[in-house]
Amino acid sequence: MVDVTFYSGFKAAVVSDKLDLIHQYFPDFESVAKYDRWKVRQILGDNNMIKNVRKVEACIANARTFKRIVSEHGSFRAYVESFEPTQSFENLMILKEELEYKFAYLGRIFHRLGLIESKKQLLKTVIQGRKFRQATGLPIRYIDIMFVTYGQIGADKQFGICLERNPKCSICGLREYCDYHADNYRAVE
Repeated sequence: MVDVTFYSGFKAAVVSDKLDLIHQYFPDFESVAKYDRWKVRQILGDNNMIKNVRKVEACIANARTFKRIVSEHGSFRAYVESFEPTQSFENLMILKEELEYKFAYLGRIFHRLGLIESKKQLLKTVIQGRKFRQATGLPIRYIDIMFVTYGQIGADKQFGICLERNPKCSICGLREYCDYHADNYRAVE
C-alpha cells in the first residue's frame, strides 16, 4: 500500500530509486500507525527522501486504518472474508464501498474521465482497466503502465499530463472525454 501511494502521480524511476529508503521509514503498519508530527518532520527532513507531506501523511493514515481493522477483526483477511465477497457480486460491491473510503491515493485519471465516481473506487478502476485491455488486445500490464505513466510527473511533454495540480489539458489527447477538463476549462476556451 505504501508503494502504491508513492508511485501515484510520481515518475516511477524516482520512486523506484528510493524504495529502500521508503521501506525503512514505513516498515510495517504497526510501527507507522504510531507516527506523529515529529516523525513526519523527520521523514520529510531527510534529503534523500521524497518530500511530499500528503503522501507521508496518507501512509500513516492508511496504517492506522489497517491497524484498526486488524484489531477489530483479528486480521485483514478475516475482515475481508467477513463480507463473503466470493459469494455474490453484491457482497463484493459492499466490500469495495467499504474499502474505497478507508484508504488514500488511487484512481485520479479514471475519475477525471468519468469512468469512476470516486478516486478511491479500486474495483471500478480494475474493471475499467480490463475493458481497455479487451478493447485494445494489449496485456493488462501495458494498460496499467500507460495510465500510470500518463499521470506521472515528468519533464517530457508526452508524459506527466494528468497531474493532480496543474494538469496539462492543452496537450492531452483525452480532453474531449474528460469531465475534469469540461468542468474547469471548456467554459473559458
